[in-house]
Amino acid sequence: MKRYIGIYIFIFCFILFLTSFGIGYYLTSIRNGRNLAIENTEISGIEDLEIIQEVERITPNTFIEIRIHYKKCNHNITKLNEKDNNIVNMTEEEYKAYLRENYPNVKLIKFSSKEILLEEERNHLCPNHYIIGEHEGKVAVFKIDDNGQMYLDKVFADYPITLLKKIDQEKLREGIIVDSEEELSDVLENFIS
Repeated sequence: MKRYIGIYIFIFCFILFLTSFGIGYYLTSIRNGRNLAIENTEISGIEDLEIIQEVERITPNTFIEIRIHYKKCNHNITKLNEKDNNIVNMTEEEYKAYLRENYPNVKLIKFSSKEILLEEERNHLCPNHYIIGEHEGKVAVFKIDDNGQMYLDKVFADYPITLLKKIDQEKLREGIIVDSEEELSDVLENFIS
């Protein structure tokens, strides 16, 4: 019997090892099955949930930029729009409706809660131009407002147009359009000096 004691111990350890391995494998598979069942119920629960997406809205800090193209002079001017409390908290669709109603010739190019980009085309000269003309028989300088209307800026009372040549008088009656203050000074110099 002493001879076989080593074999009995080996067989006993081997059976103990197989039993513990089997029990461990069984318990692990049960735990994995439960986790799989829990994951499946969580996934199936997600299908029933509705995903709510946050809608972009105009905030008091939204940067509003408008690019205006003046067709008559082919100039582009970019302006920052003043804040309008009526548009705060509007969505993109609400803002488009607001633009259609109040500013029909303005197009919405980009919309986000951080920045709004608008474009507009106007069929007149931009406000950066001056027009040298005549007012009540005197040499005068006119400016252009945002609506394309001329308004009187300065009249040179000491310089009646009757002192000028007929060709210059006709040019002043038609109006001479200049693009900058430098050009305005150069052209005025010809008429007032």
